[in-house]
Amino acid sequence: MNPVAIVKQRMRPLEPLPIGVEARAEPIPGIKAVIFDLYGTLIISAAGDISLVSENVSMQGMERALKALGGAVDDSLTGSSLQVYAAEIRAQQEQRRAEGVEYPEVEIREVWGAIAERAGLKATFIELAALEYECAVNPCWEMPGASDLLMQLSTSGLRLGIISNAQFYTHAVVAGLLQPGIEELQSDARLNVFSYEEREGKPSLRLFSKAAEAAGKDGIEPHEILYVGNDFRKDIEPASRVGFRTAFFAGDARSFRTGTVSPQKACDHADVVLTDLRQLIDVLGLIS
Repeated sequence: MNPVAIVKQRMRPLEPLPIGVEARAEPIPGIKAVIFDLYGTLIISAAGDISLVSENVSMQGMERALKALGGAVDDSLTGSSLQVYAAEIRAQQEQRRAEGVEYPEVEIREVWGAIAERAGLKATFIELAALEYECAVNPCWEMPGASDLLMQLSTSGLRLGIISNAQFYTHAVVAGLLQPGIEELQSDARLNVFSYEEREGKPSLRLFSKAAEAAGKDGIEPHEILYVGNDFRKDIEPASRVGFRTAFFAGDARSFRTGTVSPQKACDHADVVLTDLRQLIDVLGLIS
């Protein structure tokens, strides 16, 4: 089955949870590019933190993944495969840390390759298995207004990009939930920075600096870029440190994160605070 079709079949509607934060969406003049986070910003992520996924959900997801790999599923294989999954992620992260990477990211296909090998299964369908597991443990849905906003921005003349902690299947998730998807969006691919490709995740400044350097080649300065994200530590802080203007998205209690600082202090640090993505139209001075 086509990956996008799997996403559309597996995912179910979700609604954002209220926070109680007030919007602050005054116009920011001079913006030439807008770069988004994905999970928790353009997309509702029900799991929030993958470490909080229940054991039962993980078991169900692994069973579905092993079936995709062609395995004869039983509790023993499912349990051992979950152990391999966790151990392989830790091993990859430790290796990257040993190489001097502070915020290591894994390539999830390598993790699933190890699972298939340990289970004596062919690696032919590891991408399908990875997607099936992701859909089970991390239910997602469109953040209200996301597609409408992207459609309007795609014809605005602004450069668009994404900086996200993501995996290969994120492209299918976005295409299944949003219109336009990553490939269809009239964005600048040079402004798209995905953690799995870099083997490094946010809040690493390198991801933001890479996008800033790409924009700079076309004469766009960091202060002419607006970054939109839901996590103070992983989005707002590093984006502001490389000189981006920042929009703190406070539209869903699942994903609104302020780290070790108070919500008020985190919001005060950002240039604007959005409680609805469509407020970005006013921030950018576009006609709705």
